[in-house]
Amino acid sequence: MYTKYSILIIALMGSMHSFGQKTLDQLSEKNDGKVKTTYTANKIGVTLVRDSIFMLKGRGGNIGVSVGGDGVFIIDSQFPDASEDILNRIKSLSKKPVKILINTHHHGDHVGGNINLTAEGALLFSHEKARARMLTPYVEAGRKNYQNKIDSILKLSGNKISSVENKKMAIKDAEKITGTLEDNINAPDGLFPVVSFSNDLKFNFNGDKIIAVHVPKAHTDGDLIIYFSKSNVIHTGDAFVSNTYPYIDTNNNGSLQGYLTGLKKIINLMNDETKIIPGHGDIATKDDVLYTHKMLEFLNDRIAFHILQNKTENQVVAMSDLTKEFDDKGFGEGFITTERLVRTLYKEISKKYKK
Repeated sequence: MYTKYSILIIALMGSMHSFGQKTLDQLSEKNDGKVKTTYTANKIGVTLVRDSIFMLKGRGGNIGVSVGGDGVFIIDSQFPDASEDILNRIKSLSKKPVKILINTHHHGDHVGGNINLTAEGALLFSHEKARARMLTPYVEAGRKNYQNKIDSILKLSGNKISSVENKKMAIKDAEKITGTLEDNINAPDGLFPVVSFSNDLKFNFNGDKIIAVHVPKAHTDGDLIIYFSKSNVIHTGDAFVSNTYPYIDTNNNGSLQGYLTGLKKIINLMNDETKIIPGHGDIATKDDVLYTHKMLEFLNDRIAFHILQNKTENQVVAMSDLTKEFDDKGFGEGFITTERLVRTLYKEISKKYKK
């Protein structure tokens, strides 16, 4: 069931971040005023969030699971080596088949187990930009192979290609032999989304209206938040992380302003009773999301002030009082250190003020 591609996926996605959290064998959360019993086995903790929605917590990003009469709906898949434990946990919650898997973005700690969950029958969804980023390593290899084949065929034509139009026709003729670029992309089945979309998408599943909302240029440019409107539960992916500094992946078009906008979008969907499954960390509330939003707004304003006072990046990083309140809460002890966050914010904010 768990294929040879698992090792390949880990290698290819090694550059994609992981928060490196400790694996949990046991979890309990206070939900709706009661302590919910959780399962103890293997290395994946399970917490009942509300109704028939659960959070699976382990080494990678938090997984959301909805179970019901229609089957099993899964959000994210962690790492490939965790898939067996994840599936065992899911099977302890429902005997129904796995029907839908949706990725909140493209990082390996959220999509690494895709191939193993789709092998169970799940249809895989993501935002189109997340899918494109998952495909990137394969596209580059496929393009090189495709171009080498085309060049070899065109070389045989020699002086017969005398114009741009002739070359276009020659390439079309060559593709009858080589196939198109897409035909030359060699990727394992089940790794990439079958369905991708550009904005938002609605599912009617397990008696709930589930809305996948695109959050542009926040953590990445392909982020989704998943809102269970009837159960009043939101899985935020890494567009919100609980009790830690967020990872703004500027290499994949993440940005501070996009992250703030994404948090605002989450806040607008919430009320005081909403339960939040964050990308990493424990189940959160509206107050937690509001706190993160206010923290980033504060840091944006203070760093902008110091930039206007001609303070250098290193000088701002050295200002420990700037982040003291949040550091005292342990925010800088995760994957994103205080220094890394401040440097990321400084670089973005300085572009606005420095000519």
